[in-house]
Amino acid sequence: MGIMPRKVLAIKNFKERFDLLPKLKGVIAEKQPDILVVVGNILKNEALEKEYERAHLARREPNRKVIHENEHYIIETLDKFFREIGELGVKTFVVPGKNDAPLKIFLRAAYEAETAYPNIRVLHEGFAGWRGEFEVIGFGGLLTEHEFEEDFVLKYPRWYVEYILKFVNELKPRRLVTIFYTPPIGEFVDRTPEDPKHHGSAVVNTIIKSLNPEVAIVGHVGKGHELVGNTIVVNPGEFEEGRYAFLDLTQHKIKLEQFS
Repeated sequence: MGIMPRKVLAIKNFKERFDLLPKLKGVIAEKQPDILVVVGNILKNEALEKEYERAHLARREPNRKVIHENEHYIIETLDKFFREIGELGVKTFVVPGKNDAPLKIFLRAAYEAETAYPNIRVLHEGFAGWRGEFEVIGFGGLLTEHEFEEDFVLKYPRWYVEYILKFVNELKPRRLVTIFYTPPIGEFVDRTPEDPKHHGSAVVNTIIKSLNPEVAIVGHVGKGHELVGNTIVVNPGEFEEGRYAFLDLTQHKIKLEQFS
């Protein structure tokens, strides 16, 4: 018996583009991936982020009224997302993005989704085994040096990330795949020709160096794939532009593609 293929289809920044799901379904039918990886942002959540930034500049606490005003919409949108992704029937790992806040609402929706759709697994500060061969570790939100926020945006400081990920050393995975919303600082994976500024975080470079995964799938800003240390880092590009990454982990092949 030959080695079973290990095919991964990855997208990022869904940003409430439910209109593109039929095209994603078409790609899944054509490519037959073993796993779908969805790296946030699932939500746009512009009002919450703007309030957080305004408060930060004014050195005041963000106004929680903004959360209450948007809460119903956030819950409905997340429920719709998980339902439609769950009905695809593919094993799916979801990692929250910077805008998938408040975290407790996101995790409540995830809890309900995982109960209704056993093919869905949300990976945030956690791991899942895959076919007894891989451990897949996910950490969502923007990984920063000092900021910690889970209500208006998701941001985590270096100390917290390193503390949470200590469990990986005890797992001793044979083969490791990591999924981070935040890219490392690199050539392609944290910037684009249109936006040449680096958007990656040195926190992720540190984690990749210490965990040494085979593959790291990332999101936020960027498009491309490259080696960071011994790790292949892949950023699929923007979902709203129809971009996705297709990885064959058996053949070690990566394609960045676009549906029309």
